[in-house]
Amino acid sequence: MDPETAFLSGLIELQYGQKVEEKLKRIAAAIPWARGWPDNKTAFWNAEAFMWQRKIDQKTRTQIEDELAFLNNGKNLDIGCGAYSYLPSVAGLDLSEEMLTLNDRLQQKVVHDLEKRLPFPAGSFDSVTAIFVLNYITRYEKLLREIQRVLTGKGLLVAVVSSKPINDWQRQKEVNTFSAEEWRSALEQAGFKVNVQPQKALLFFHCCKRAAKTI
Repeated sequence: MDPETAFLSGLIELQYGQKVEEKLKRIAAAIPWARGWPDNKTAFWNAEAFMWQRKIDQKTRTQIEDELAFLNNGKNLDIGCGAYSYLPSVAGLDLSEEMLTLNDRLQQKVVHDLEKRLPFPAGSFDSVTAIFVLNYITRYEKLLREIQRVLTGKGLLVAVVSSKPINDWQRQKEVNTFSAEEWRSALEQAGFKVNVQPQKALLFFHCCKRAAKTI
């Protein structure tokens, strides 16, 4: 069995609780896109790309798609898009090239670290979606300001976070575990007017840019 096939098979075993992490570390060293797994952030998410269909069930996907449907007619940027986007024909931005390769709903694919300045001019998008991503961003204040910058004047941000603890495996990369009110405060401090909509195990933050004050 070649290293890549052995690694992907091992990821499935890991998903079901098998103690194969050390074996997978050794195999990952022979695979360019997985080298350094799981400590290397890019390698970690490259590997997660192949498990994405198993991580989020269809019922949850449908719930999110229904909530975002009102954005379908605008130009959307999906940050941290992963291997699946909830709007058709969007620009997708992700740290993992493997995630982008598997995401067939993207009109534009950009490999990018969300800890850095977004690679788009000001006012480029009617909406930005951030689905299950904000809790992985260390410099989230900077990212929120960057989202403000790339949105049009009447642009919208819709962020989705889980209202319950995420699974143990992905939690190792989580850097923020904020409550709904803490996220609301962070979004408001970044210049958004925020409407929080709890739905089952999810929190939807609908955020519009505040009008600039006139003197």
